[in-house]
Amino acid sequence: MSKQSKLFIIKYIFTKSIMRALVTYISVLFFLTISIVEAKNDCSPEFELAKPTQINLEADSTSDNEKSVFIYFDQSLSMQGYTMKQPGQENYYKDVIDDLKQIAENVGSKTFYHSFGKRIKPIKQNEIAQVTKPGFYECDEASAACNNQESKIHEPFKAAKDRPNNTYIIVTDLFLSNTQLESTARAQLVKPLKSILKKGKSIGIIGVMSSFNGTIYDIPAREDGTISYTEAKKRPFYIIVIGDQKEINQVKKNLEEQHFMDAGDQYKYSLITSTPILQNLNENKLITENDIASKITKAENFKFEYVNETLPVYKFDIKKNYKKKIKIKFKGSDIIVPGSSGVSSFKINNTLWSSKETKCKKIDEEDWRKDKRVDISKISPKLSDQNEELIIELFAKKVKLGELFWGRRYYYLMEIYAETPGSASEETFKEWSVSDADAQDFTERNPTEFKTLNLTKIIKILNSVANDEFNPTLIASLGLNFNLLK
Repeated sequence: MSKQSKLFIIKYIFTKSIMRALVTYISVLFFLTISIVEAKNDCSPEFELAKPTQINLEADSTSDNEKSVFIYFDQSLSMQGYTMKQPGQENYYKDVIDDLKQIAENVGSKTFYHSFGKRIKPIKQNEIAQVTKPGFYECDEASAACNNQESKIHEPFKAAKDRPNNTYIIVTDLFLSNTQLESTARAQLVKPLKSILKKGKSIGIIGVMSSFNGTIYDIPAREDGTISYTEAKKRPFYIIVIGDQKEINQVKKNLEEQHFMDAGDQYKYSLITSTPILQNLNENKLITENDIASKITKAENFKFEYVNETLPVYKFDIKKNYKKKIKIKFKGSDIIVPGSSGVSSFKINNTLWSSKETKCKKIDEEDWRKDKRVDISKISPKLSDQNEELIIELFAKKVKLGELFWGRRYYYLMEIYAETPGSASEETFKEWSVSDADAQDFTERNPTEFKTLNLTKIIKILNSVANDEFNPTLIASLGLNFNLLK
C-alpha cells in the first residue's frame, strides 16, 4: 500500500471519530436542554427531599434451612389445669401443642424443646407428649430438681437474645405478679427484650381462651400472701413467638387456619415491634390521584404525576372561595404492619412557596418565595386498625386556603412522619387482664372465666421497650402545585 493511501485511511478514520464525537456531544446537549426545559415547565421551587427511612422488617439474613426453632413450655403448676378436660368447654391446649411441633418443622431446620420454671431444662424428643399430660407439671416438692414452683419467663428471653437468628416459641399462662415486673426482676425481662428488638426482631403474642380444670396458684391477696382458686372453667394461655415477622406470621397463620377460623373463637393476637411501619408509600408508588378529594381531581387543569420518579404531585387550578375541605386519605393497610400496635401520633414537615408568576413556562427559580409559616394541615392523631384511614386535612390550621393571596401559584410540599408508636395491643388484651390490687375481689366473684394477672402491665412493658427502639419514620412525601384563582 502506498504512503498516500495510508494517509488517506488515517485521515478518514480520524474524520469519522470527530464526527461521531460531535454527534454524541450534540445529543447530550439536546437531552440536557430538554431536561432543563422540562424541569422549568414543572415550575417547582428548588428543594431537597428527605430520604426514606430504612424500614427493616426482615433483619435476619440467615436462610430458612439454617434456622432452628426453640420451644419452651411453662412447667409451673398452674399450667396443669389446661391438660385436664372440662365438660362442656373447648380444650385447645393439647391440639395447639401438638400442632406447634409440625409448625416448628415448617419454620426451621431443627427443633429443640425445653421446659422452664425455676430454670430451663431440655426435653428429649420422645418426652414431648408428656407436656399435655398432668404429670408433666407435678414433682416431689422436697426434690431440689422441682421446677414447677416459679415461672422465670425472662430465661427464654435471654436465650433468644444470645442466639437472635433463630425463632423462639414460648407457651405460658403469663401469670406474673407485680414483684416479677418491678425493680431487678423487671430489668431481667427488659434487658433481653431491648436487645431482641434492637436487632430488628419482633415479638408476636397469641392468646387462646381454653378450657381449664385445675388450680390457679399465687393469686395476690388484699393483705400479704396469696390465695388459690379452683372454680375456673376457662382461662387463656399464650404463645409468644420471637423472631422475624415472616416466621411469626407463619406460626399465627397456621394456628388460625387449623383452629380459629370462626369469628366466635376466643383468640387474640398482637405484634410487638419497633418497626410498625410497613413501607414508604413513595417507594412503591402507592400514592395515586384518587387519594385526594374528588372535587380536586375534577378541578380545572388537574394533573397527577410522579416527578423525578419519586415525588407524587397534584397540579390544579382552584378558586379562592373554594368551600370544600381538601383531604388526602391513605389506607391503613398500606402503612401499618398487620397486628402491630400502630402509630399514636404523626407529624407533617410543611413547606409552602408562592410566585406572582402563574404560568409554569415563565417561572424562574428566583420567582419563588418561601412562606415562613409551617403550621398548615391537620393529620389523624393515630392509626392502628387495618380498616382505618390516615386522613390529612389540608389548609386546616393557621394557613387557610381562603386567606392566601389570589392570582398566585403555590407549591406545597408535605413530608409525613410516623412520630410515636401506638398502644393498640394494650386494648386488644385489656379484657383478659386483672391487676394485683383487684385480683382477690375478682376471685371472690367466683368467675368461671379467669383472667390473666397483670397482662396489661406486661404488654405495656413490651410496648415501652419497643417504643424506646422506635425511630420517627418517613411514610410519604407529596406536593401540591396549584394556581389560586380569583
